Amino acid sequence: MGIHILGTGAVGCHIAATLKANRNKVTLLLRSQDHLKDFKTRNNSITYRCQGKTDIVSGFGASITTDTSDKSPINSLIVATKTHHTLKALEPMASRLSPKSNILLMQNGMGVAEELMKSLWPNTTPPNIFVGVNRHAVERIAPYDVHQHSGYNDPDALRIGRFPTNAQAQSEVPEFLQKIIEIPRLQAAVLPWEEIRVKIYKKLFVNSCINGVASVLMTKNIGVIKDGNPGGIAMMRAICEEGYEVFKDEMPGETVESLMEMVLRTNQEAGENISSTLQDIRAKRQTEVDYLNGYIYRIGQEKGINVKSNQAIVNLIHAREVLY
Repeated sequence: MGIHILGTGAVGCHIAATLKANRNKVTLLLRSQDHLKDFKTRNNSITYRCQGKTDIVSGFGASITTDTSDKSPINSLIVATKTHHTLKALEPMASRLSPKSNILLMQNGMGVAEELMKSLWPNTTPPNIFVGVNRHAVERIAPYDVHQHSGYNDPDALRIGRFPTNAQAQSEVPEFLQKIIEIPRLQAAVLPWEEIRVKIYKKLFVNSCINGVASVLMTKNIGVIKDGNPGGIAMMRAICEEGYEVFKDEMPGETVESLMEMVLRTNQEAGENISSTLQDIRAKRQTEVDYLNGYIYRIGQEKGINVKSNQAIVNLIHAREVLY
């Protein structure tokens, strides 16, 4: 069984290297012919760094997303592109996906599954869509070169659920997800959607707080709380309080305090990581802020809730993007 991976940033390379190191057939779907040539000059390999050890994982297949001559079906697809690039990247390959195909979205933020359903399969049966909640902290050092800071020993590091669609849900876990679950380092499990949805909201809070504030401060995650940083912690609390007011009905049993405790714990555990948002800013790329703080802001506006702190993060990060 072959697994295709779309997106070769930190998360895409991490899961690709891990799957390949465990003897799975993995094909990377690259953006252009230039990217394909670059990957070939690296001997079709990914450098994976973790706990002071460096592994060169090779033997990947590779093709480009815009190759319209390739009509071969894609049965198992892991999507690790940035949220705002997903639709455009997936559109040329939509014809290679069938209702029997399985897609796993491994991204920050919320709203991508709905966007794909609306744009690619509005009147037809879509593939089976799964959403992953990923707590592996991975930094992209260079193209096809990543450093994992945490998550490998976190028993809750990767949780996966089937996104609800109009299609009849399959009861069995697809083979490619079984492959992921069988790898101890990935710490993965499949859960019912009701449980996954709560975890997605929690991950949204973590990313909106840490990524947002760390990116404004231009610091590693730990900088937000270093020496009890009062301004950084206060800003995260404001983001958290607003988010709780927006989504509290979808998060039974949670409080602002329980969510802040989760954010601060994650900030400490992944302190040496540079958030994906800040990695994008440093590389002068568009960020995912519209699917993080921007998502809280949009839903808050719809519900008539004051979300000025999340709006401020969105404005500040977009203002920085304009300066590239």
